[in-house]
Amino acid sequence: MDKKIALTGRVAVVTGGSRGIGRAIAELFGRAGARVVIASSQAEAVEHAAAELSAQGIPCIGVPCNVAELNQVQGLLRQALNKWGQVDIWVNNAGIAGPFGYTLDVPPAEWGRVIQTNLMGTYYGCVTVLPHMMERRYGKIINMSGGGAHKAQRYLSAYSTSKAAIMRLTDGLARDYKDHHYLSINLLEPGIVPTDMTTQFEDRVVSAREALKALPRVMQIFGTTAEEAANVALRMASRETD
Repeated sequence: MDKKIALTGRVAVVTGGSRGIGRAIAELFGRAGARVVIASSQAEAVEHAAAELSAQGIPCIGVPCNVAELNQVQGLLRQALNKWGQVDIWVNNAGIAGPFGYTLDVPPAEWGRVIQTNLMGTYYGCVTVLPHMMERRYGKIINMSGGGAHKAQRYLSAYSTSKAAIMRLTDGLARDYKDHHYLSINLLEPGIVPTDMTTQFEDRVVSAREALKALPRVMQIFGTTAEEAANVALRMASRETD
C-alpha cells in the first residue's frame, strides 16, 4: 500500500467483497483508514469475511446482497447509510463467469444470468449510489472490467459481452456527469487474477477442457495478483482522482 494514500473519514462499499479481488480491495481500503461495507450473495461468506476484517481492526460490516436484484442493491445502500451515514466510494466488483462452452451450448437463462449479474449489477450499483453522491457533492465509483472488454474470450461469450458493456457503461456515465467535478467514475481492468472465478470454471465441451489446461501457463504470462489490482483501486478511490 502507498503510505501516502489515506482514506480516513471515507466509507467504501465493495460488492463481491468476501473473496478474491473484492476482499483485497476492502482490506486495503480499511488499512488506509476507510470504514468498509462488503457485500456478497453468500450470507455466510460475507459474515465470515467481515468478522476477519473486523479482527484486523478495520471498521467493517457485511451485507448479503445479490447485485442482480435492484431492490437488494438499494437495500445495501440503506444499510451502509444506517451504519455510517454516508458512502464516498462504491466498487462494483461482484461478477460471475458462467459456464465455459460454445455459445449454443449455454442455455439462454444461464447466458442471461451472467449479463444480469455482471452488467445489470454494475448498472444497479451506479444508479443507486449516484444520487447520494450528487447530494453530498462527492463520490468515487469504480467499475470492474476484465477479459473480453477488448477482445472476446473463447467459450465465454456472455462474460466477454458483459465486460465490454461495462466499459461502455462507465464511459457513458463519465460523459453524462463530466460537469459534476466532484464525481470520479473509473474503470479498473486487472489482468488475469487466480481467484475462484478463474480457476473453477464449469466446462461444457471437450475442446474447452483443453483450453482450460493452458490456463496456468497463460496466468504465468499475463497474470497479476489481487493485491496489485487493489493498489490500483486505492489510487482510484483517493484524492489523486479528484
